[in-house]
Amino acid sequence: MTSNSTQNELLEIYKLHTELADRVSQRREGANRLYVSLLVGLMVFGATLLRYGTGDVPAKIVLCALGTIGALLSVSWYIVIRSYRQLNTGKFKPLHELEEKLAYPFFTREWELLGEGRDRRRYWKLSVVETSLPWIFFALFLGMTILAFFQ
Repeated sequence: MTSNSTQNELLEIYKLHTELADRVSQRREGANRLYVSLLVGLMVFGATLLRYGTGDVPAKIVLCALGTIGALLSVSWYIVIRSYRQLNTGKFKPLHELEEKLAYPFFTREWELLGEGRDRRRYWKLSVVETSLPWIFFALFLGMTILAFFQ
């Protein structure tokens, strides 16, 4: 059995690590907002150029460039989401280890109640849902690039 001071120390470490894990999630959310803003802005910019003209540059070139940039941003976004998922996994393993030494394993129990993400009727892993949006944008921008070649 651990002493009271050791238990308090473990609890403080647990609180700190929980806060750090939460900060990773906040940064992840900010990154998602950034990519959505960039991609929507790129679409609006492209639509405006096509609506009001592209000057001396052929529309085909504009569509191809915007489609390529958008597709690359979408792939980049997917990689960022994947990296944050890996970072979160790394953050929660030590939390689960610490919980073994505390009175109540909150995160472990929560994960058990959610079926550990295996049953989609109970819980869809956020990263699975989250990664669908970059692929949707990728398909849209890839379609734009392909359309440019057939124009």
